[in-house]
Amino acid sequence: VAGMKPGSVIVDLAAMGGGNCELTKKDEVIVTENGITIVGYTDLAARMANQASAMYANNMANLLKHVHGKEKGPAFVSNLLGHLDAGEKGDIVSRSIVCCRDGKPVTMPPPPQPTPPKPKAEPAAAKKEAEANPMKAACIGALVLSLGVCGLLGLGEGVQTSLLTTFLLAGAAGYQAVWGVAHALHTPLMSVTNAISGMTAVGGLLLMQRSTEAPAAYVLAMLAVAAS
Repeated sequence: VAGMKPGSVIVDLAAMGGGNCELTKKDEVIVTENGITIVGYTDLAARMANQASAMYANNMANLLKHVHGKEKGPAFVSNLLGHLDAGEKGDIVSRSIVCCRDGKPVTMPPPPQPTPPKPKAEPAAAKKEAEANPMKAACIGALVLSLGVCGLLGLGEGVQTSLLTTFLLAGAAGYQAVWGVAHALHTPLMSVTNAISGMTAVGGLLLMQRSTEAPAAYVLAMLAVAAS
């Protein structure tokens, strides 16, 4: 209730049993400090006749106001007859409430046609997305992998065969496996990718500590930590 806008109304249908709202008072209508009206009547069914009569009276009053216009009551009959004499140009509401005149039946005008819906604007043709070229993607991947392997081989005896195998599996097979997964499955793979990133970060830190005399290995360690 405290978060509602001023002028809001709460009709508590469970007021008989204590109410669904904590502020409801049985058989009372209260207004809170922030302008919220809470209706706690327990005899809403008995009040329907009164509400229906008030609604009907309101509709009849609006009908009379529509017919007599600004001239009010004295111009009611003259305006009504004027609309009947005008034929199709007369007010359709005024002509619809008269069933006979001078002992002759009055044909009720046809109901007004509903306003036709506005034609929907045709959406602009979406630009065709460029189709991915598998050959191009494969060539780029092979080039990047070849450069990485050449960089490792350039280090000479400082790189063990087991480390090279691990790099190939992580950099080539792992990259291709994650890249080819649909977007809907990326979330389950985040835990795996985070674990791999942590492993590369720890490995890079250890390599930086032990490769102070090998500048190339030290640079690769720094790149591994930065990428992780």
